[in-house]
Amino acid sequence: MALRTKLKELRVSRNMTQESVAEHLGVSSQTVSKWERGLLSPDITLLPKIAVLFKCSIDSLFDMGVMFESEHKREFESKIKELQLNGDMEGLYHERIHEIRLNPDHYSVYPEIMGTVLRGFSKDKERIETMISLADHAEQYCTDDDIRNEIYRMMLQLCSESGYPEYKEKSRYYYNKLPMLKHSREIYAVQVMNGEEHRIQVRKNLINLIDMAECSIRQLILPEMPPEEKLFYYMNAAALYETVTDGKYAGFYDLPLLSDYCKIACIYVQLGKTEEARAYVDRIMNRVEKHINGESATTWSVFMQESALLHPKRTKNLCSTFLKYMTELSELELFRNDICRMKEKYEDFFAKEERKQ
Repeated sequence: MALRTKLKELRVSRNMTQESVAEHLGVSSQTVSKWERGLLSPDITLLPKIAVLFKCSIDSLFDMGVMFESEHKREFESKIKELQLNGDMEGLYHERIHEIRLNPDHYSVYPEIMGTVLRGFSKDKERIETMISLADHAEQYCTDDDIRNEIYRMMLQLCSESGYPEYKEKSRYYYNKLPMLKHSREIYAVQVMNGEEHRIQVRKNLINLIDMAECSIRQLILPEMPPEEKLFYYMNAAALYETVTDGKYAGFYDLPLLSDYCKIACIYVQLGKTEEARAYVDRIMNRVEKHINGESATTWSVFMQESALLHPKRTKNLCSTFLKYMTELSELELFRNDICRMKEKYEDFFAKEERKQ
């Protein structure tokens, strides 16, 4: 594609007029018009500004990226290596800024320069502002999730460790953008929160991790597995929730644990181990009793206090449905009367509570 055609295509795609392009570049609108008609070519000194304006590389303006990409990459990496060996932080910063200005879409350089600022210039407001503008650009245009999330991670630390109060909310913003698991968001909570707020967030992070891990273990269970193998997985899945519930009330988060207990009881029945099955049915009954007494803060699991009553009505409905499901399982026929009595007790209690309200 000819340069004149490329320039017009980029301008139109960004809903810009020739006048606005001219204003950004410090030339006349007639000059821009001549560029697009092929009557004049931009001065070479303007190419970096054009690339930044249209958020593209200089090479892409001429469709020469394939030809020069490898050579340019080798030269750039060689310069970076030399500067790193010399411990030249200033040089690293300027070399990477230059690279970004030449190739605004070279997003892999963004986390690197943010790391440079974090290590050598974390108190420099002007450079922090420059990094924020790069992060804003990447958030809008970078399509690589891993690179974008690495940018969020670096910016979280940079804004938090800068010591400037005005960047505190910005660090929280990047924290909230960062996926919790892959980039270990939870370990950065202490950098954007203090005191009890931090403790609450860590507990929520822990619950989310446990929830995902428990679901993942259950997904490893295949229909064709022998009962003993299924039992192994279900008991390990249940153990994860047992760790954070500590035998106490856990509200909505009790349901997956009750489900695991139910599966374990059914498998024990299949294996002819009735007493073991009864022990797990009793665990279910005891935990449902805690839902009836769940208003008392002393019965809450310490990890679940902030989440236990987020959906109280939904929890009641799900728990009632779960007990009904248990009464229909052939494997639990021996315990059906006990389960039915608990279901009636549970529903009667909450019906009375609702009438009081």
